[in-house]
Amino acid sequence: MTCKLLKNITHTCEYNPGGIIAVYLLDIRDFVSYRFADDSLFHSGYVSSIKSDEPFREIGAVNESSFSETYDNGVYNQQLTTFVRTLSGEKLSDLLVAANSRHIAAFRNSQGKVYCCGSDGGASLSFTQISGQTGETSGYQVTIAKESVYPLFETDARRFNTIPV
Repeated sequence: MTCKLLKNITHTCEYNPGGIIAVYLLDIRDFVSYRFADDSLFHSGYVSSIKSDEPFREIGAVNESSFSETYDNGVYNQQLTTFVRTLSGEKLSDLLVAANSRHIAAFRNSQGKVYCCGSDGGASLSFTQISGQTGETSGYQVTIAKESVYPLFETDARRFNTIPV
């Protein structure tokens, strides 16, 4: 029994650096469903496709972008943070619209894998406008957060449709 429960909880032999290279959002109103590997339920941990009426939209990502997930008492607390450089009225307008919606959030890591969360009602987006001191950067610190009954799922990166914004 122990072997069956723990057989896939091992280290991989390859070098595995962290890093998020792209962040994507899909308005929850455009989300239809996940399809899990082998048509199984969500316990498989792998979403083979995401059915939606619209494609995902890419937002800015920087080397400092990060994702964290904690599990406590049946709830996954998920947080994705990124930074979008340079303050502008157009970016602010888009962020204000995004902050008033819920989203499926996804990101591509430095190994090329894509992960997603937020299917149960959508993740919220908040942001802080930052104008740095002389020599520092200005832009928007973006946080996408969700308290979910589902964990972060891996999804098929080859089928991941996006439109850069």
